[in-house]
This record gives sequence, C-alpha cells and structure tokens, in this order.
Amino acid sequence: MSFASLVSLPQRSSWTVCGEVREVLFWPCTGIRPRAVLLMIPGNPGLIDFYIDFCNELHAKFKKDLDIIGTSHLGHTLFSDNRGQQYRSTKTYGLEDQVTNTLAMFDIIDQTYDTEERPRMLLCGHSIGSYMAQRIVAVRTDRVARVFSLFPTVDKIADTPRGRQLRVLFRPGVRQVVAGIIDVLRWLLPTSTIVRLASLSKSLGDTNTRVVVDKMLHGSCVNSVLTMAADEMRRIVDLDEELYASTGGKFVMYYGTDDMWVPEDRYERMRAVNTQGVVRLCSGGISHAFVTAHSAEMACVMIGMLTDELAAEIEDA
Repeated sequence: MSFASLVSLPQRSSWTVCGEVREVLFWPCTGIRPRAVLLMIPGNPGLIDFYIDFCNELHAKFKKDLDIIGTSHLGHTLFSDNRGQQYRSTKTYGLEDQVTNTLAMFDIIDQTYDTEERPRMLLCGHSIGSYMAQRIVAVRTDRVARVFSLFPTVDKIADTPRGRQLRVLFRPGVRQVVAGIIDVLRWLLPTSTIVRLASLSKSLGDTNTRVVVDKMLHGSCVNSVLTMAADEMRRIVDLDEELYASTGGKFVMYYGTDDMWVPEDRYERMRAVNTQGVVRLCSGGISHAFVTAHSAEMACVMIGMLTDELAAEIEDA
C-alpha cells in the first residue's frame, strides 16, 4: 500500500488567482498523466463542497485518466487557506468578477499542463456555472475540448418562475438587510440552533445544511451570493445564438423537466439553436439542484457522457 492511497480525497487547497484567494478541491488521477482535466464550475450559491459526492463518483470511475478540479465562487464561502487559517473575503463580487477570475483560473490550469501530450480540457458547469463555461469557450475556443452544461441558466433567467419568485431578495438594500440579519443571528444564536433552524427547510439534507451554516451563512458571503444573483437577472437576457452557431459542437447540454429556473421551453429553444451539439432532456426526474438529493443519479448520467468523450479522445489520437 502506498502513502498516496491513504490520503483522503478531495485534496483541499487555496489558490491565489489575480490577487483573489479561491477555495479549490482536487481529485488527482492515479495514472502517469491524465488524458483529460475536468474543471467543475458550481451554480449559485457556489460552494464546491456541494459537489463532493458527485465528483467522488466521477473520480471512482475515471481515476486512472481524469484530473478533477473544483472551485468555489469568490466570496461565497468560509474556508481554510494553505496555512490552515480561516479565510473569508469581505469583498462583494458580482457576476463579471466571477467570470473574469474563473477564466484566469482556467488559464493557470491549462498552462500547468503545457506539455507535449496535453490532456483534453473539459468544463462542467451547473446552472450559472454553465453560463460561466460558455463565456470561457467564447475566448478560449481552441483550448476547450468539451463543455458539459447541467441545467444551464443561459437564457432570460429573470423571466422564469423562480426568478420572478425571488427577485425581491436581489434588490439593492434588501440583500444588504438580509446579510445584516444573518450576522446578527450568528452573534445571538449558537451554531447548533442555527443548524436546527436551517434543517427545517428539509431541502438540503443534513450534510449540505451543515456546509451552508458553517461556510456560507455569513453576512459578506450572503451579500456576494445575492449580488451575483442580481447580476444574473440583469445580464443574462438573450441566448448567445452566435456562439452556439459557431461552437455548439463543443457542448453537451442536459436539461430538466419541471425546472423552475430553466423551463422546458428553454430546452426546445436550445435544440433549435444548437444543432451541432448534444441537447438532452432528463427522463429520470433529476432536479435542478441535483446536489441536494440526486448527486448519484446525476453522476451516473455524467459518467455516460464522459465515457463517450474519453472514447472519442482515443479514436482521435
């Protein structure tokens, strides 16, 4: 038995990207070199811990061939840095801040693997992470081999049932008040009580509830989550038909049924616009927020898509 086999996964670290400290999780391949590298870009809230079960399944299947790197969004989480100290940015980050810094992170990863036998660079975006992956493809077309867009919010987010329902939370002033209330509650109540209160929603499960309370329920984090959401409502209006007409073949897109963030008409529209790529509709009842209850089911679907991708890589070699 090697020492490496005793190291628990994922490996946790912090990266400084363009002056900003990011939380990063890493599932390294066990082979001599990876055939592909997958960058996991979360939705909003952007806590990479939500995706551990999902990525664990992918790693178990492809550990000889695939490096998996996942990152939380800037300002969305409290985490330990490389010195073991608790880190939480007090800045507020909008959507463009996240896109710009994630692109810079992609470039760092890509340049790290700059060898003669460069692995295929893959992106997996969930919800708003799909939009961020789309933006990366637009400027790094030659370096991204494939994008897996899971429940992609890339078209008129504000004009959806959930967008209309939650829009009041995203207004200036309101989100600062909500963030302030969170800080007051943390000061007044013990963590155990906050966990019990958060568990009343019964939507996250015990593990994710604890992650939210410990890592996200802090005023500055909540403010960044809501500020980013407000930007999403305002900026993501029209589908980028030109991008999908020119690079649609790089996309494998997975839509849900009864999705309050991505109604089924968005799936129909994408099928009409992106005729080069793969555009699928879920038949297994997987929810938009799959990380709360359907990580294993979504991983099974993703394993099938990655199997096809790595098989195609062998054929192209």
